[in-house]
Amino acid sequence: MLKTSLCDVLGIDVPIILAPMGSATSAEFAAAVSNQGGLGGIGSLFRTTAAIRRDIDVVRELTNRHYAVNHIPPTLDEDAFRYTLAARPAVISFALGDPGDLVRQAHDVGSRVMVQITTVAQAIQASERGVDVIIAQGGEAGGYGGNISTMALVPQVVDAVAPIPVVAAGGIFDGRGIAAALMLGAVGVNLGTRFLATKEAPISDEWKQAIVDAASEEAGKVDVLNDISPLPGTVGFQTVLRSLRTAFLDEWSANREGARRDRDRLRKHIVSTHQAGRQHETLLTAGQTAGGITEILPVAEVIRQLVAEAEAALSRAQAR
Repeated sequence: MLKTSLCDVLGIDVPIILAPMGSATSAEFAAAVSNQGGLGGIGSLFRTTAAIRRDIDVVRELTNRHYAVNHIPPTLDEDAFRYTLAARPAVISFALGDPGDLVRQAHDVGSRVMVQITTVAQAIQASERGVDVIIAQGGEAGGYGGNISTMALVPQVVDAVAPIPVVAAGGIFDGRGIAAALMLGAVGVNLGTRFLATKEAPISDEWKQAIVDAASEEAGKVDVLNDISPLPGTVGFQTVLRSLRTAFLDEWSANREGARRDRDRLRKHIVSTHQAGRQHETLLTAGQTAGGITEILPVAEVIRQLVAEAEAALSRAQAR
């Protein structure tokens, strides 16, 4: 069984983490990953307090394994964060901003703390906050990300924050990617797009199929989304969403001035399509790994394949 020091730090069996994606998250999804020995994650970005509280309540009924709850410092839902602290999950994670004193608050209730970063400077800042794990997310990733590639970012972060364990994210969709991440000095991986193309992912079938059908070059940065729904900025954390093409994005990417003028209506349109289960009409969040994903599988099978492929790749490397 593939095992690294991350397993001991987070109390998991395999060093594979489900990225907590706000637009594709549920207690059931998180539990599916945790029950297979990984670390499931519940996302909070752009979600209601009631939905986050519901997932925290339900996930504990679906798994007795460890899971994470993610919060976004620049848009922090203080009620949801208080509820998270009261639940005392094994892991509380942060992304897209400096968590500051939130790290101490999470540690005070006994949770481990992970922070996702996109630059070395952010990683150093996170290490100074006393976090337990740092996720180095390369620009290939789906969701909101930076520009530095995973291959360049991970080893720099590993060197900068040692001995804090580093998890690699972005551009990883199979066991070879996990093996490569370990060779770069990471002790685990954080996966989003690969898990979106699973039976349990709480997204539309159209979104899942779009990932399977896509080539890597079709997953592009969507600057216009920051015109429509800008995230409150934290110094040094400027990020852009990566998505597959949709008619909505094509139309407004060609008219960014108009998108800024009409941002309130367009933002409501995005929210309404997501709430109606028609996310694919506006956004198809996915990383460049979409080009390497060819089928929709159960979470259990994805994790089984990832572990087997990683072990095989590592064995081949040792034999050379």
